[in-house]
Amino acid sequence: MAGGRSRLPFPSRSAFYGAVTTLLLVTFVGATERTGFSHNPVELLFADPRVRNAPADRCDQAICTSLLELIHGAQTSIDFAVYGTWGQTRLLKALEAAQARGVAVRGIVDRDREGGNVFSSTDQWVRRLGNVRDDYEAERTLDRQDASPRYDRKMHHKFFVVDGRWVWTGSANVSDAGTGGHHANVVAVADSPGLADVYLREFTQMWAGHFHQLKERDGADRVAIGKTDAEVWFSPQDQTLRKGVLPLIARAQHRIDVAMYYLTSSYVAEELIAAHERGVAIRVIIDATSAPNRYSKRRLLREAGIPVKVENWNGKMHMKAAVLDGGTLIVGSMNWTVSGAAYNDENTLILRDPDLAAEFETVFDDLWDSIPQR
Repeated sequence: MAGGRSRLPFPSRSAFYGAVTTLLLVTFVGATERTGFSHNPVELLFADPRVRNAPADRCDQAICTSLLELIHGAQTSIDFAVYGTWGQTRLLKALEAAQARGVAVRGIVDRDREGGNVFSSTDQWVRRLGNVRDDYEAERTLDRQDASPRYDRKMHHKFFVVDGRWVWTGSANVSDAGTGGHHANVVAVADSPGLADVYLREFTQMWAGHFHQLKERDGADRVAIGKTDAEVWFSPQDQTLRKGVLPLIARAQHRIDVAMYYLTSSYVAEELIAAHERGVAIRVIIDATSAPNRYSKRRLLREAGIPVKVENWNGKMHMKAAVLDGGTLIVGSMNWTVSGAAYNDENTLILRDPDLAAEFETVFDDLWDSIPQR
């Protein structure tokens, strides 16, 4: 691996990882070293919603220790865009330590129309790190252009780019429930300067004040990462649902498994039903808090004969993920909703890799079996 650096271990904390554990567990080698990827420079990391009874200010599961290790090992730069922050003291202290040793740290967070943030620690992180911007002025500009705005546009990303080389991204918020390991989440960690460049271009647009509909459209980016073919779609400029997700569902031939916090898009529901009618086996897990939403497609999908389960765990089903035909995996920050596709700043990472798809299937099967049919 370039530079001779190696990765810290990503230890599993429960039987949730099952067969995936042997792929993720490596030997401890020191605070700033990294052991190289043995097969593929892309790793998937999961958080089990059944392990913790409540959120906790901890960073002891792989979904968080992977990020902590990247921050500890940073040499030149850390650029992050996160919805907000809640707790996660170890991550904040690691970023401060990185700044103290000369690493350039820049951050972007969300602000609502009143200038607030949904997570209670966001303002503290902004004060202590200093170099953090937000979408408040862009929101105001867009509101002036729209006489009756229906949606609060969110800067909903969850990604870090370290040293222009490492990308950490997925569904986990930097929070005691997200990276703290309470909710079901999936994160991809990639060693790829090409992928890092794609995410840095998105970061640079927002850093310059261009958020939401103010961002330039440039279409999906495609990057080869070892044996993995990756596509990156950014919302709203890339029309992610219409051009990225829906065609994948339309082309599916055998199986689709969906793990989604909010699934309210009528277009997605229509494509899933069409796939079901042509013989594709489909399973869907959604979160219990989103199920009663009047726009939820849970009932519509069930009436069409598609198995849909509503989680019953302590934590939420917070993933925004799907696997299709055992070879294509979708992960990222975007719920399958109108807001996610057309208003929020989001990223969707499509990975074509049978091994990664199989890892996700192992976790999905375990989660599916844990929920009673009702």
